[in-house]
Amino acid sequence: MIKIVFVHSVAKIGGAERVSQMLMAGLNKKEYTCELVCPTMGSLGLWAKEHDIKFTILPVNLLGLSNFLGGLKQVVRWIKFLKSSNIDMIHTADPYCVRAVSVAAKICAVKVIAHYHFPFESDTLRWLMYRFPKPNCAVFCSQNLHLDIGPKIQAISSHIKLITIHNGVDVEKFQPSPQQSKTTINIAIIANLQKRKGHDEFIAMAAILKAKYDNLCFHIIGGDILEEPREDLLKNMVADLDLSHLFTFHGQVSNVLSKINEMDIIVCASHQEAFPIAILEAMAMQKPIVSTNVNGIPEAIIDNESGLLVDPYSPQQLASATSKLIESPSLRSQLAGHARSRVQQNFNSELFIRRFEAMYEALIYGG
Repeated sequence: MIKIVFVHSVAKIGGAERVSQMLMAGLNKKEYTCELVCPTMGSLGLWAKEHDIKFTILPVNLLGLSNFLGGLKQVVRWIKFLKSSNIDMIHTADPYCVRAVSVAAKICAVKVIAHYHFPFESDTLRWLMYRFPKPNCAVFCSQNLHLDIGPKIQAISSHIKLITIHNGVDVEKFQPSPQQSKTTINIAIIANLQKRKGHDEFIAMAAILKAKYDNLCFHIIGGDILEEPREDLLKNMVADLDLSHLFTFHGQVSNVLSKINEMDIIVCASHQEAFPIAILEAMAMQKPIVSTNVNGIPEAIIDNESGLLVDPYSPQQLASATSKLIESPSLRSQLAGHARSRVQQNFNSELFIRRFEAMYEALIYGG
């Protein structure tokens, strides 16, 4: 039996958290026991308790000389936790978590995985790992991310194992549902409210489309999970463009499946995006997608086959591609059908979980 603790620096549920949820719920229960650690209680912790996964609140602060005593207390608490729970492996959501737990993990001879869901610069990676124990393995959610970050990590330590495992989605859970005939077309962006997610361009796109169509509604699904207060800013932007009557801000939702099901077109306007779980979920639910052609997204979406890809920072291109879908129900249906097939064949949760199980076993039993 391998005991794994998943460590997240936030307790709200975003894309990276949904990936961990899939693993904690899907790993073979005869071979794996999962636990979860977050610095506070939140929706992720509540989910763990609902699914009988042990949840512990522990500090996940960056260790450093500026708060030596506080850091020492954190290390001691983590050592006690790792020993009392007989943890074999720590699966972290990002390299910041690695720095928070690496000293205790080294003392307790616990393996550490750094799961990368976002690009990092060389200077940041060097700072995070400088004079700290290194993770045993770095996992990248896209090949693009692997090619970007992998060489930077290898330059710091050639002993860290590197592997790409694309995100997956439960195609049985995220299934298309019959749609009732309606005159309004609902268009959504599903992402936390970071600036890099492109909400500004999504709103500017809406202004362009408003001048052309009178049957559209726009939806922003996601919240300020990283404590970046952008919702009011975006609402003001919508108001300044006289679009408030067309927009709904849903905030962070507990059941993203039901929200995706209500939408007719999904738009991803991100400037940077490793391999977004929201796109896979929308593809699985057979939704037509317009997305920026950045980072790992073209590994998921084949342009003009399973979605439409456009340049980032271009509301006009977003509007043009979305117009094609608005005006052609047959194109929407064709792209959506191919999107679900692509997820079923390449990015289903069973394949995703089996790949992680193989990696865990190689790290534990392979030395």
